[in-house]
Amino acid sequence: MTQETTKAKIPLQGETPVNESANMFFWFFEARHRPQEAPVVLYLNGGPGISSVYRVFDGSGPCLIDWKGTITPNPHSLNEYANVLYVDQPVGAGFSYGNANFTDSLMAADYLYAFMQHFYFEFPYLRESEFGIWTSDWGVTAGLALAQKILKKNIGLNWSNETVDGELPIKLTMMGMESPKIDPPSQLAHMYMYMMKNPWLRVQWLENGEKELAKYMEKLEPKLFKCGTRKKYNCKKELRAYRRALRSLTTPDDLRTEFDLWDLRDARHNSDRSRNIGMKRTPAARWLNDPQNQAHLGVTGGKLARGPIEFEPWNIDVLKPFSETQENLITNPVGLKWLSQNITVGANHTFEAQPLVWDSLSFNSERDSRQLTVGEFKTTQTFTLVNVKGAGHVIAEHKPNTLVKLFWALVRNKTLDTPAIPWRKDKELFQ
Repeated sequence: MTQETTKAKIPLQGETPVNESANMFFWFFEARHRPQEAPVVLYLNGGPGISSVYRVFDGSGPCLIDWKGTITPNPHSLNEYANVLYVDQPVGAGFSYGNANFTDSLMAADYLYAFMQHFYFEFPYLRESEFGIWTSDWGVTAGLALAQKILKKNIGLNWSNETVDGELPIKLTMMGMESPKIDPPSQLAHMYMYMMKNPWLRVQWLENGEKELAKYMEKLEPKLFKCGTRKKYNCKKELRAYRRALRSLTTPDDLRTEFDLWDLRDARHNSDRSRNIGMKRTPAARWLNDPQNQAHLGVTGGKLARGPIEFEPWNIDVLKPFSETQENLITNPVGLKWLSQNITVGANHTFEAQPLVWDSLSFNSERDSRQLTVGEFKTTQTFTLVNVKGAGHVIAEHKPNTLVKLFWALVRNKTLDTPAIPWRKDKELFQ
């Protein structure tokens, strides 16, 4: 592979059998700088059903790929200061396969926890490293459930190399969430205003949007919160109403198309499947579909004697069972409403945003130095909320270098005021 050429940075890939019905594919990249001291960060993509391995080539990962299929190293990669572990999850996404029936993120977290235990037994030299979780979109729900499981499990485990029932404690110290889908009741309410005020396309008229928002706030929002308080979760009826409300935003009665919330400038029929078709045409998907590359990655051959497969960046079949049974998503204690009600900063108890201003030299050392406002952020204690200008739903598609610098700040426990740059360009900064 051209992305990492030195012996100390050899990428590892393969399949870890969680049980007889689930084989989870991973691609592991060591940190380019001091890998023995760097944390291990698990990367989980969203969808649900979008391959995490696909993100290796998205502009934030170790590899850059052009339309001719030529791969070159990415100088602004997530694995500059962290050992990054991309895992296709749940089973059915990307190269992971099996007959395990996944219906919610809590079940996905159980399999991810078992996977991480297997991973640490296969690579014992990483056991003492700090562990982080970086998630995108719907992957946040699995990441939060995994974090909760790790913290609960750690209570009964000691921090030596001894195991309890074959399990080791995992040193979870950090978590990042891109465009998280963690609180539908609050997020849908904000989408009404977003759709009304978007500058690209008049999808909703102001009076219609305000009317629909009032209807939602009066009827659907309290029902969504109430259903999650029942002893036995049963929110299917409310979730169906939630999806109808979401569709009413993107497909008003007087329009014959559906507008993609990932990018409102783009109108498409059945946006999820249309997006998947577009993803399958990308150079990354074509490269991952090549039988020789699959053999090199360990997807085919080996003990499992698996033949070449058709790689799908987004397995839509995984989406339906998850979206129908996400009661735990509705009552998530780390939801946006909980954050807004419980976080205060300063004597005046306000949560004020600060402009996120970086020097242009942090992006390209050959340019003249100038100040760039890349967004805004809010920080309290160990929690930081960042809004990146022009990022869209998938920040790596439009602002990959900004994403990488935010990631570096997290894994190196640095403030956002001064972004880190690749260590090869400024080695004295890290002496």
